[in-house]
Amino acid sequence: MSYQLRREETLGNGLRRICRKQVELALAIANGKKEGEDTPVHETRKHLKKARAALRLVRKEIGRGLFKRQDHSLRDVGRLISDIRDAEVRLQTVRQLQSITRRQKRRSYQKIEEVLMLEMENFIAAFAEWQAQAVPMLERVRDDIDNWPVEQFDHKQFRRSVQRTYKLGRDALADAKRNPTAKYFHVFRTQAKQLWYQLRILRPVNPVVLKELTDELSSLGDLLGRAHDLSFLGERLRQESGRSSDWQREGHELLAVIEASQSDLQRGAADLAERFYSERPRNIGAQIATWLDTWIVAESPSVAETLMNNDAYVVRTAPV
Repeated sequence: MSYQLRREETLGNGLRRICRKQVELALAIANGKKEGEDTPVHETRKHLKKARAALRLVRKEIGRGLFKRQDHSLRDVGRLISDIRDAEVRLQTVRQLQSITRRQKRRSYQKIEEVLMLEMENFIAAFAEWQAQAVPMLERVRDDIDNWPVEQFDHKQFRRSVQRTYKLGRDALADAKRNPTAKYFHVFRTQAKQLWYQLRILRPVNPVVLKELTDELSSLGDLLGRAHDLSFLGERLRQESGRSSDWQREGHELLAVIEASQSDLQRGAADLAERFYSERPRNIGAQIATWLDTWIVAESPSVAETLMNNDAYVVRTAPV
């Protein structure tokens, strides 16, 4: 897996490779050389988020100036396509709701779908040249990654970085519980997703436990993502005025569905998150430090064991 540490490289070199790979994949999409499972915009944003999660692990090691320059560049590339992605999300969310309501033999929100489809097409046309702008920005980030001063980056620094991400997520969850609004849940979702990416990078150091943790975060992310998409669509519907009576009727019905569903998803996410973030950050940090230390100092096989297990090695008992 390219988005994981490897035993044969230092932690710093591993994070450099991981971040560089994600930037290269985003570049390949922008250059039209790679197709993904989803739209080019969605695939690009996914690689940008993974790159930024890796970058944040070395933020102190590489220095504030370099970190901010690279993080802002990746953020700015994401902003080039944010309007397109937002339009995609709104349309996809309406279609998902349509599939549910059709099974229940309820209204299909056809008028809203038509408007959102047109809106998405307009955004795609308006930002048709986003690749040309993104390529040089991504190339600069890629080249700067090669200059990361991470030769001394060790497991203690790695642990502190992940612990910090966990603490930020825990604090964001507390804020969302005090203020259960879409804004605060979105902030929490961002922090939880960043932790998910960082634990995926760590997974080889303890595959069993970290698979369980990343699976829990993935489930949490799904709930938060669905709640966010519903809220995002609801916000868009509330902005409209002066539309046809069909639009108004569909909009009111859809908003009722959105508000009820969003609330249920947020409660489910909060319950799951409460269990996941129940540990104190320092305890999580200590556990990660133990895993990393064990993984790094694991005894290498002896020369004899290597030779015995190498099919290409032949013991000759007599002269040729």
